[in-house]
Parts: sequence; structure tokens; C-alpha cells
Amino acid sequence: MGAQAMRRHNVALVMELVARDAPVSRVELARRTGLTKATVSSLVAELTAAELVRDLGPEPGHAPGRPAGRLVLDPYGPVALGLQFAAGHIAGVILDLSGRPVARQLRRFDVAGAAPGDGVRAARPVLRRLFDEATTAGRLVAGVGVAVGGTVSGGVASALPLNWRDVDVRALVAGELRALDLHGLDVLVSGEVACAALAEYQAGAARDWWYLGGEEVIGLAPLNPAASLPGELGHVPVRRRGEPCACGGRGCLELYAGRAAMAAAAGVPDDGGSRLLGAEEPVAARARTGDPAALRAVERAAEALAGALVPVRALLAPDTIVLGGRLVAYGAEFRNRVVERLAPGVTLRPTKLGPDAALRGAAGSVIARVIADPLAWIEG
Repeated sequence: MGAQAMRRHNVALVMELVARDAPVSRVELARRTGLTKATVSSLVAELTAAELVRDLGPEPGHAPGRPAGRLVLDPYGPVALGLQFAAGHIAGVILDLSGRPVARQLRRFDVAGAAPGDGVRAARPVLRRLFDEATTAGRLVAGVGVAVGGTVSGGVASALPLNWRDVDVRALVAGELRALDLHGLDVLVSGEVACAALAEYQAGAARDWWYLGGEEVIGLAPLNPAASLPGELGHVPVRRRGEPCACGGRGCLELYAGRAAMAAAAGVPDDGGSRLLGAEEPVAARARTGDPAALRAVERAAEALAGALVPVRALLAPDTIVLGGRLVAYGAEFRNRVVERLAPGVTLRPTKLGPDAALRGAAGSVIARVIADPLAWIEG
């Protein structure tokens, strides 16, 4: 490994440890990385000069002697912008490097009823307001992360909830940034479930856990940001002779555990409202009152979800799965019903994040990239 490559590796290693273990001292970083104290001090100086890491100084009441500085990600450094396209709204957020929200924007818009270009164009006022917030605060934007409810490859998305098929979301969002005279910003596009999984990981969940859920789709993704799992669990067949699905298959999980399917089975109106807009999961409230049709719909959804997870359990052997998105609204009883139908040893725990998990994860993808290669930001 050449000197430049070694430097890049070492500065990224220090940055990652600060991100995961903050507050942490230089002495602790040297011990954990195996680098000399002088090398760590030099790397930390570079990171603090770039406003990526901040030294909070010694803890109050620290014993006399040379103080051990507490290093954290700089809350006044660059920020990440997240954007989410959902069927009935466009949401945006700015996060600082620690993941704290700095500003939010939300626009109601019928994205599913518009052409893809018009749907993305509707994000322009959201982007403008967020960038105005960042500029007013004197913050540099490190990039734009985008979450879409569907499958994404190379910035191109196919999202059934939005009626998008093979839409180059990256190019469309980049075009909106240019229209706002914002140049040189990278755009990262990911699926909603992958973004929510990343948000769980950045909130402190274990790397070897898995995320199950979603607001507009049902998906499964590893929390490990270095791993990936293509496809949507919602379109895994769980009934051999089931009803035809919009994806072209039959008997898909979405037809039994999807929001519209559960509402129809329970005889409950579904207005398509988003939890991010304050809407409640339509069947959950009815089920809590003991309504027989709602309880049957919940039972059917739990059975179908367990059926979709059986091959996942056999192939991937996940020990802990975080249930997030709209399905978390059905509580512990729903989780228990799913686990009962799986092999022993699986823990299904509820998310600690809210309905903005995917939005936070979209911005978090930009933060993750800065942490993984801080020199790219410093030298860019």
C-alpha cells in the first residue's frame, strides 16, 4: 500500500471510530487503531481543520494533569441533505454529521399521479428552502441522498407505489439542482428500506442485525452499510395460487401485508395517507378495539410475513430483525405472531425510529460516505 493510500486508510479509520464511539480521546484512538499517538494527533488535526471532527476538551472535573480531549463529529461542519419521494408527498431534511436534524421541509404532492419528471420537479421548492437554511447557517452541503420506495440500481429506480419504472432519479434530481444553480453536488439514490436500515445502524443498532419494514413497500435489508440485498420482500410469493399482483407475479406478500390489502381485508377505508403526514395505520386502531375483521386481517398479514421470512431465515440465519415502518404500529402481539411461525432463535424487535427513518437514512447515506472517505471531502 502506497503512502497516499495508507494515509487515506488511516484518516478514514480514525473518522469511523470517532463516529461510532464518540466522545473518544486521542489516546483511545491510538490504542484501538494501533497507530502512534503522534500519527493520531496529526490525523485528528487534519480532521478538525476540515470541520469534520471537534474537540470538546476535557470532561468537567477532570483530574489534574494533561487533559484528554473528547472528540466528536463536528456538529458545525458540513451537512447532508435527504430527500424522499412518496406517493402523496415529498419530504426533505438536513442532518449534521452526528445525525441531528437541522431543518425539515414537507410538501404534499401527488407524486404517484404525476409523470416522473413532474414528480421530481415538484421537489424544487423543498430543495430551495433547505439550501437556503444551510446557506443562512453558513453550512456546506456534502451531498444529496434520495430515498424511493422501490428497487434502485445505479441511480435508476423502479417504484410501484410511485408508478415509476426505470426512472433515472439521480439524473432528474441533479437536473433540479442545476436549475437552482447548485452545481458539483453528488446525488445518491437508494431504496426506502435500505435507507431506513442505514438510519437504524447510525442510531446505534448492531451491524449484524437486519431491518424489516418500510412505509410504502415491505422490504428486508442488512443494517451493515457495507452489505446489500437487492429486491423487495413485498413481492416474494407467499400463496402459490394467490391473486395477481401489480408486479406481474401472483400471491405476493404485498397482497396480504401491504397497507391497501390489509385495509381492504378489514373493510376499513384507506385514504393512502402517510405516517409522516400524521396519518394512522388504518387497520391498527380498529384492531385495538377488538374488531373481528381487523383482527383477521392482522392475523393474515402476520402469517404471510412469516411465510416470506421462512426462506430468509434458512438462507441468511438472521438472529435479530428490527421491525420498522408501518408494520410496527401493530405492536408486540403482531411481532409475536410472526416469530411463532418461524424457527426458534429469531428476535423481532421494534424500531426506535419514527416514520422519518428512510428520510434520515437518505441523508445518512451522504454522512456515511464522508465518514468512509473523509479525504475525498477534504481534498474536493
